[in-house]
Amino acid sequence: MSLFKVVLNNSLQGTLDLNPISTNEEIVPSIQRTMFVAGPNRQIRKLKDGDQFNDCNYWKRFAFPQLPLEQAFIQVLTDDGSYYSDFSEENTYPKVYDLSVENGSTYSDNSVDILGDTNGYAIFVQIANQGNTPVKCKINGIAGAIFDLGSGETQVFNYGDLTISKLEFANTVSGGSTTAVQILASVKSVCQS
Repeated sequence: MSLFKVVLNNSLQGTLDLNPISTNEEIVPSIQRTMFVAGPNRQIRKLKDGDQFNDCNYWKRFAFPQLPLEQAFIQVLTDDGSYYSDFSEENTYPKVYDLSVENGSTYSDNSVDILGDTNGYAIFVQIANQGNTPVKCKINGIAGAIFDLGSGETQVFNYGDLTISKLEFANTVSGGSTTAVQILASVKSVCQS
């Protein structure tokens, strides 16, 4: 999720309706200036001058340089780098995890929380065991969704197979060594509005 700020009074739009407590050093957003804008998923969002909100990058289309400065009313404070398209199937972005799964470690020691990290779920995942020791992988925290991933093996879950929010790994091979596991995921960008 990116962080945005509503800027209804920018320098090229004039200073109509400034808050009376504004000074030359600090322009305080007006308490009266608000607008309604159609957001993603056809939801109407009320935007008040100076408010900040987290959402998908749909809102970048109302920010400079996508719009000329005199027309922009959104400021991008932090950008998560994700892509937004009006076609929801295209709203994905890559996420990579590299784990060192130590010998004797359990699922709780080696957890990848895709949903918690990205506020979205993976619609494609490639899991590669790059080490010399097999590991066990648990999907979405479900005790019945465990599979073995041998040394040098790769497991792929394609679009439509299942959505993945969490992966956990265990290395319980007697005499095994620490093994490297890499996860490549395509995460679905989810809009809040």
